[in-house]
Amino acid sequence: MPVQQVTPVICSNCRTQYTAPFNNLINGQDPAIKAAFLQGRLNISQCPQCGAINRPDMPILYYDLEKELALVLAPGGLSLDKTIQEKMIGDLTNNLVNSLPADQIKFYLLNPKQFLSLESMAKAILEADGITEEMLEQQSAQAKLIQTFMQAPDEATLKELVKTHDAQLDYPFFETLTAYMQAAHMGGDQEQAQALYALRTVLARWSTQGKKAVAEIDQKIGLMVLESQDELLEKLQAAANDSEIEALVAAGHGLLDYSFFQKLTDKIDQATKSGDTKTGTALRELRAKILEIKANHEEQSRAALEKSANLLKEILQSNRPDQVIDEKLDQIDEAFFFILSANIEEAQRRGQKELAQALDMIGNLTMAKLQGVDLSAMESASEPPAEPPAEKPQIHIGRR
Repeated sequence: MPVQQVTPVICSNCRTQYTAPFNNLINGQDPAIKAAFLQGRLNISQCPQCGAINRPDMPILYYDLEKELALVLAPGGLSLDKTIQEKMIGDLTNNLVNSLPADQIKFYLLNPKQFLSLESMAKAILEADGITEEMLEQQSAQAKLIQTFMQAPDEATLKELVKTHDAQLDYPFFETLTAYMQAAHMGGDQEQAQALYALRTVLARWSTQGKKAVAEIDQKIGLMVLESQDELLEKLQAAANDSEIEALVAAGHGLLDYSFFQKLTDKIDQATKSGDTKTGTALRELRAKILEIKANHEEQSRAALEKSANLLKEILQSNRPDQVIDEKLDQIDEAFFFILSANIEEAQRRGQKELAQALDMIGNLTMAKLQGVDLSAMESASEPPAEPPAEKPQIHIGRR
């Protein structure tokens, strides 16, 4: 299962800030994570406030050492300043290079090719894979078979269809079915997503290879669409190790509210009353682990954002912002630029032009410092505005 980081997300619909799992380094030699990325299933999350589906607007680096590929997805709709975006891509490249043995570091890794859309990047990846017309026809056949199953008038007919096509219901088929389910969910068609999810559950139960295939898919990439708290609790109980529990907690972060823990407590009470000491103890340990992981995720996110917000406030209120940036340059990271971008957007939304300009100036100064640019030509920009913003700056770090 891929290691996920938890990153702040601003909902595109209601502007609520929440945290969600995010993979920004994609190893093309991992079939599961590669498939999830190519099919648009990776890094999507649901806003806990309004239910809208979001994907963090951040660069993603895809690499394949065997095929000597290094590609960066930097969507055209990225709301980040170009220099900030380039800094983030540079950080991704450095993180990748630093994680590899010296003999695997090649020039192409240091100069990844950039793409503005997932479609164009996916095409380049598939071309490197030598995708044939026969393979595309197989995908089309899988799509038609899914449609046939969906149109079955009753359970008896569906069972007969499963029996007839049992040999075709293999890992690639369930991978495609999962992709369609995720695509419907991401597009906001919850009715279709739920129908495909129900179909996947039934086919996995009735087919020869389905149960194993679905288990492998869910273990490797996690089920991005968690339909309910009951489903999340069931998967947590069935998790084989701490890594799976941590990934499920990250993926189901929005479901871990008071009612979820009440359900878990009720299960503990039922086990205790029935004398099932072993189950009761296991559930108590699970509850403690979930609470610990959830608290760690929230604390890490809160601390990083609060630290960056305080740094931004210090820079903004200083008479010499360039000096503060020099002194705190080692504290500039992705969280800082996230806070900076969020505050620029908020200032623009409120019509606070002077504050937005001051924040833009800070962004330009910071990137210049990070890139080692000679600031002599920018001397005037390092001075505070002739008149301070009419309104005392309020640095926003968002809220859950």
